[in-house]
Amino acid sequence: MECRTLDLTLISAKDLKDISLFAFGKMDVYAVVSISGTVRKLRTPLNKCGGPNPTWNSPMRFMVYVGGAMDKCLVIKIKAIGMFTNWKLGQVKVPIKELMESVKSDDGSPMHVVSYRLRRPSGKTTKGEVCCSYKFGEKFMFNGLNHPPPYVGYPPQQHPTDSESDSYMQGRT
Repeated sequence: MECRTLDLTLISAKDLKDISLFAFGKMDVYAVVSISGTVRKLRTPLNKCGGPNPTWNSPMRFMVYVGGAMDKCLVIKIKAIGMFTNWKLGQVKVPIKELMESVKSDDGSPMHVVSYRLRRPSGKTTKGEVCCSYKFGEKFMFNGLNHPPPYVGYPPQQHPTDSESDSYMQGRT
């Protein structure tokens, strides 16, 4: 399979809905980033002092299968920790195809910086936007069979011989 790495840096968000009134004066914001259709989710550190304008500068790396990426999206969800619940402040879904096509018209910059308006899960726009930078690595071939199978279970155990158990007991006296 032909693959590329996607190096993403989630830089910041701005003008988020201010929920500090509902969170006892605090607004601790973080982001969860994934590629649609995959189970891997990466999270930024919690920003405790940015309020509705958090900054993370959090680097992340994803592996993208080039052939299957055309129908996938980069998903960025912005959340805040509340006293009793986590607040969903908004999300962004960017087609991987769109990101790859913008790299084809490369202007020579190592990272492409982009900003997107946040949306609700229903698709309606909400307050705030998120800023990130990204670049794709070179194409490479990946075959899942190149890696050894994952180890499951405990290694086989051998019972000690009589001489080993005797020496153990001698050390205890």
